Amino acid sequence: MIAFLQELPDLLKSSSKRLKCLLFSIDVPGPMFKQVLHLSGKPSLLVGFVSRRPLSEMKKGFPNNLILAGFNGMEIDGPDFFWKFPKLPTIRYQLDELFKLLTMEAGPDWTRQNVHLLGAEMTIDLKGENQLKINRLRQLVQNNIAGSLLGATISDNMICVFPQDHWNRQMLIKKIVDLLPVENGLLPTIFYFGADRRDEPAFQETNLHGYSVLLRENIGRKTAARYYLRNNRELQKVLILFGNQ
Repeated sequence: MIAFLQELPDLLKSSSKRLKCLLFSIDVPGPMFKQVLHLSGKPSLLVGFVSRRPLSEMKKGFPNNLILAGFNGMEIDGPDFFWKFPKLPTIRYQLDELFKLLTMEAGPDWTRQNVHLLGAEMTIDLKGENQLKINRLRQLVQNNIAGSLLGATISDNMICVFPQDHWNRQMLIKKIVDLLPVENGLLPTIFYFGADRRDEPAFQETNLHGYSVLLRENIGRKTAARYYLRNNRELQKVLILFGNQ
């Protein structure tokens, strides 16, 4: 990997005639958040955030000139565009119905503590439960998702429920590139900042359209990211360089 901060001035020069899109799949530290929002008002520069959370939650408190990608990009809201994965409403409905069944079977207290619904995914923690209860919950999930848009992986301590239609952040990058406008006859340049292993597919796709950047403590692991930033201080310097364009 290459130090992003050292290379950034040259990268900005080479992409000076293109629309630039900065995508963050990280929680930007509070003091820098205003800097990020300030960048979103600059010409030929779009800023976006990627999250597993629903778009409705992400939009609270955000200005309308950002790109917000909820459910890992299954729904995308931008300044001049909106897109939603066609089957997402049905997927969400089926997950909500499964949550209700689990509540009826195991009780509301147990469900609140052990069932986690985030975006278009559900995890059911079975750690410490007796085998009879584990078997009942496994059977309930299998029966409920049969013939639905949901699939599941089942292990000794966990059940993970997710859409059968494969979706990851690589597809998010492809979709955003399709949605973004073309300036000067040139495709946009993507700058993707990530830290999670879920970002690896996005790194791979971003390498075809721009620059993938791995952040902070994750440096050292195997990754598809081409560049890295060591700490928040370097991230702040990056934001300043973009702000000076």
